[in-house]
Amino acid sequence: MNDQRIIQQLRTGKREKAFIQLYKGFPIVKKLIESKGGTSVEAEDVFQEALIIFYKKAIQPEFELTASISTYVYSVARFLWKDEMKKKGLKYGTEEVGNIKFESELEEIAQKEKKFQVVEEVLKSIGEKCLEILQLFYYRGLSMKEIARQVDLKSEKVAKNQKYKCLERARKRALEKQTINA
Repeated sequence: MNDQRIIQQLRTGKREKAFIQLYKGFPIVKKLIESKGGTSVEAEDVFQEALIIFYKKAIQPEFELTASISTYVYSVARFLWKDEMKKKGLKYGTEEVGNIKFESELEEIAQKEKKFQVVEEVLKSIGEKCLEILQLFYYRGLSMKEIARQVDLKSEKVAKNQKYKCLERARKRALEKQTINA
C-alpha cells in the first residue's frame, strides 16, 4: 500500500487498515531505540507516540507528505527518544544529544528525502504511459510480452523499445533537475 493511500485511509476514517501498514515500521524504530540504550517497552511507547503525531498531522487537509511515511515516523521517533534521553540527563547512545554526528545523520536523511522527491517529480513528468510501463516492469515484475498486452502495444519488441525510451526520458529529466538544483 502506498503512502498516499495510507493518508487517504486515515482521513476517511479507515484507520485500522492504515495503522496495520504503519506498524510495519516498528522493527526499525525498535532497533534504533535499543541501539541507543532503550528497552523494547520504551521503543513501543516512542513508536506509538510518533504514530499519534503523524496521525494528527496527516489528517490535516493542508498536510503534504514530503518524505516517505516510514522516514517521517522514524525521524519523529528519533527526536522523541532524543528528548527523552535529554530529560533523563543521559547521552543519546554513545553520543551526546544534539552533537554534530546526530546533526549530520539528520542532514543525510534530509538529502535522501530530497533525492526521493526528485525521483518522484521525474516519474510524474515522464507521462502516464511511461510510468505505467516502468511500474509494470520494475514493481510488478511483468514480462515485456505481458506489458505489451496490458498497455496495448503491438509486440514485446515495441514494449521493450518503449521502456528504453521511457528510461532515457527519465534519466534526461533527472539530469536536468540535478543541473538546476546544483
